[in-house]
Order: sequence, then C-alpha cells, then structure tokens
Amino acid sequence: MPREKQESLSKKDKEDLLSILEEIGKREWFKRWKEHMALPDKLNVLSKKKDDQEKILRYLLLRVLINQQARFEKVREISIKISEEFTDTLLLEPFKISETKLFKVFKNVAGEKGSLLYKVGALGGIKPISLFSYRFKAYEGFIRWLNENNLKFIDVVIEQLNKNKSIGLFTFLTTHSTLEAGWVGNDPKACRMFINWVIFLFNEIWEIKNIVEMKETLMIVDGHVGKVFCRTGLLEEVLYEKKRPYIIQASKMRPWIEEIVSKFEKIPFYIDNGAFYLFEDGYCTDLNPICEKCPIRNICKKYIKWTAYQRWKK
Repeated sequence: MPREKQESLSKKDKEDLLSILEEIGKREWFKRWKEHMALPDKLNVLSKKKDDQEKILRYLLLRVLINQQARFEKVREISIKISEEFTDTLLLEPFKISETKLFKVFKNVAGEKGSLLYKVGALGGIKPISLFSYRFKAYEGFIRWLNENNLKFIDVVIEQLNKNKSIGLFTFLTTHSTLEAGWVGNDPKACRMFINWVIFLFNEIWEIKNIVEMKETLMIVDGHVGKVFCRTGLLEEVLYEKKRPYIIQASKMRPWIEEIVSKFEKIPFYIDNGAFYLFEDGYCTDLNPICEKCPIRNICKKYIKWTAYQRWKK
C-alpha cells in the first residue's frame, strides 16, 4: 500500500490541536445531537423511564443500520418517516409490518429506484431497495430475538458494557447471529457510531452512572476525519490509494489515530466530531478548503493535497 512520510507536529502542538478539536466536537455535538440522531418527536429522548430509553436504543439501532452507504440527509428523513408511519410496532414488533407499506415509505423518500437514499453506483449491482430490505430484516430479526428471550435491549447493552466496556458491546453487536448480516465490513463505522451514541446518552442525558465513561467511546474515522489528521500533521505517515493518489486510506490509519488520541487522554468521540465538523462546517473541504478562517489554522501544517473522496486540484 502506498505511503508517504511527512513532517509532523511537535508534541505540544499535537496536544494543543487535539484540545481544540475536542472542544469543538463537544460544543457542537451538544448543539446538534438530536438532529444527528434524527429523533422523531414522539420519542422522548430526555426521559429517565427505562421503557422510553428502550425505545430510543431500538430506534437508533435501525437508524445506524440503514445509514451505511447512504446520503445522510435522506437517512434522517426516512428514519423519521418510518417511525411516524409504524409507531410502536416498529420498535416492539417490526416483523408485523407489511413489506408493501414499508416499501411505499421507502420509495416516497428514496425515489422509485431508491437512488436518492443509496448511491447506486457504489453497490455493485445491488438494488437499493434490496439493501434497505436486508438491513431492516437484520434489525427485525434482532428484535424478534430479544422478544423470544424476554430481554430488554438496554439490559443487554449494560451487560456487555459491564463485561468489557465499548469493545464488549461492539463485539456483541457485530457478531450477533441476526445482526451480523446488517453491517458493512469487518469493523463497521455504523456500529461504532451507535456505541458512541449509547455512551453519550448514558453519561450526559440519562445519567446512568458507573457503567461506562465518555473516554471509552470509539473513533469512527471516516474519510473526512482521517483527512484532518493527515492535513494537520497529526500523522507523520499517510496511507493512500495506489490508483488514485492523494485519496487517503482512512480506515487503515485508524489504529494510528486512536493511539494518538489515547496518548493525550482525549475523548475519542469529541475528537472525531471536532475533526468532522471542520469538514461539515465548510473549512476542511476536499476542494478549496477555507484555511484562513479555520479554527485550527494557526497549528495545522496544511498538507491540503490529502483528500477524502476525490482528488484535490489547485
């Protein structure tokens, strides 16, 4: 795999930069978390009642499953639409939902062929509605498993977190017999996102203490987060694609990124958010980044040739 060495930041600058990213990530996440989770009005995410919390966790699981390889704005829309259409049936007995009615909601949001939700060209010939269907089936099968075993999802989550923190829950969800087929890849970012949301809710919203701390969250590291670590000089070595120079291999560098964040004892979730928001807020874009207004402009090395998904051109 092609790689390139580059001058990295000093230890002090790395710590200062990570502190800025953590502060941005936490501040902005507290402003946007309900929007990112795409929570429907009927679900009371602030409730301390266990039954309400159970519904939230089930909804978020479906939300992240259908999120994979999808356009984020359409995922949020379809998640809310499905919840509004099928109400508690979706969360308690999704296997009772008519496929005809489910697919009608899908097409109303995603278009007749589903291309408004899933990027057809990237699916290797799989129809978007088939992709959606088998992910919904994975969720449906998991809820059936919970019901058949008289289990609450929140109890299962707490049990796994007590066993081995976030890694325990991650392993359980990604290897579960009914959920496994719903994830993309061996180390699904969507599952990492779900676990981070759970830990955030436990600590900051529901105040379920002595289970897991925010420092146990996981780095998601999509292309834009990896891009920030490469461009700033937080990484001294960059892995990139052989056939498309300058497009980074973010997932391959995740262990390096996790090591840096851990070394400086930062909260992974907020660091990940902070780096992503530099892209989402229009600073560290793939094309024409606005370095002169970026919050990290005084520390960043500005290796802007590195990009997430498309080659950057001057």
